[in-house]
Amino acid sequence: SKEDQIGTYPFRNLNTSLYGLHQGEVVVFKGPEGIGKTEVFRAIEHHLLQTTKHNIGIIHLEEDNGTTVKAIAGYELKAPAVLPDCGISTADILAGYKKAVQDNEGRVHIYSSFETEDEDVLLDNIRFLVAAAGCKFIFLDHISWLGTGLQEEDERKKLDRISQKLKLLAKELKFCLIMISHVNDEGKTRGSRNITKVANTVIDLSRDIISVDSIHRNTTVFLIEKARLGGHTGPAGRAIFDQMTGRLEDEDYIS
Repeated sequence: SKEDQIGTYPFRNLNTSLYGLHQGEVVVFKGPEGIGKTEVFRAIEHHLLQTTKHNIGIIHLEEDNGTTVKAIAGYELKAPAVLPDCGISTADILAGYKKAVQDNEGRVHIYSSFETEDEDVLLDNIRFLVAAAGCKFIFLDHISWLGTGLQEEDERKKLDRISQKLKLLAKELKFCLIMISHVNDEGKTRGSRNITKVANTVIDLSRDIISVDSIHRNTTVFLIEKARLGGHTGPAGRAIFDQMTGRLEDEDYIS
């Protein structure tokens, strides 16, 4: 329903097919490693800061806070601020970040404790981000990391359990959970089928990373595998990574 919608995707086709982002919804972006799933997250995070007044919680388990801040600033400055040779001063990065959060740094909460042994700590932190810090969107990059280092069966059980708990939490606290899951060689979510089962929306990402054509090589293709209430499955547009600006842009925007 319209009241449930609390945000939109920065990618037109994806947004039209899925009717935006909703409270209580679990969205899973899946794809092989190195495909640019984090880049999709950066584009959505920045877009939500621009287009809503909501707070967002960011749990990027494989990067430090500085990188997350630089990435948000880079989207604002339309420059690849995360690159070491970007030539952007720290002052400019901070100014870009301030502008991105519309002068309210309390809008972005970056959680960076990498203690993943105890999933309840992670869940408690998410509960805190939503209930106390007022986050309406939680970005988890990536759930596969939480099963790292375990034997296959234990990894499956752990990821089954965590995905179930995350689903219940999103429903209870009415926030929108957007998470990344890596896939195995068969294209199934790694470690646990339950990750896509609990999701209301599943978006598969693919990119031809060995193409000789640089446009092809930098084009991410969206395929909706599962869509919540009345959403449409199937191909849902593409986004192109612009190396000059360091931004992932909707193909409609570029053409």
